[in-house]
Amino acid sequence: MSTYALGEPVSMRAYLLGRLIGGLVILFLLLDGVNRLVPWPVVTEAMDRIGYGASEALARALGTISMPCLALTTFPPTSFVGAILWTGYLGEVVATHLKIF
Repeated sequence: MSTYALGEPVSMRAYLLGRLIGGLVILFLLLDGVNRLVPWPVVTEAMDRIGYGASEALARALGTISMPCLALTTFPPTSFVGAILWTGYLGEVVATHLKIF
């Protein structure tokens, strides 16, 4: 049996499910960062439709920002810093959604 930080027991099934979901999130964020580092025409066209312009440099910059954020979040000693950086990065996503709608 594993335990939470507060000392409450957790079943092995819940522990493995948490690891699986966390791994999927890391995988999707990794794929997003790689797609922005190698700016496919689809990525730049989507950015242009949103209103940010079809700039490969901007796409690469966003990928360059997201990859260290992901690395910091993945490793437990630096996960707190990574979570703070992701909050700022994803705040821009919320602002974009508000801009579109």
